[in-house]
Amino acid sequence: MIITSYIFIGFAVIFTSVGQILQKIGSGKVKKELLSIGIKSFFVFFDRFIFGALVMLFFATVFYLLALSKLPLSIAYPMLSSGYVFVVLLSKIFLKEKVSLKRWIGVFIIIIGIFIIFNSGK
Repeated sequence: MIITSYIFIGFAVIFTSVGQILQKIGSGKVKKELLSIGIKSFFVFFDRFIFGALVMLFFATVFYLLALSKLPLSIAYPMLSSGYVFVVLLSKIFLKEKVSLKRWIGVFIIIIGIFIIFNSGK
């Protein structure tokens, strides 16, 4: 498997994780009346954080598709779970969220799973 495909997965994970943080920030800033169903809800996309999240998620999709062109789905998709690790770290750092010991244990288990999958083909 080509190393660039793993780099593409890495970019997909980073862009997805940053996109999730931007979505969280943006969702707290959007006025509730814009979240109702209807034409007003279209204006949610003009929030700079929501728009930034959409851009990040677009690039994440592009990089993931590039990775899928070279990697088996059974490897590529589980590798995306590393995004959970990054989201926990980024939300702790940038959103000042509290992360319990149980959640850190879960993150550690995810890391072990990623390591096992990454080394399963060798």
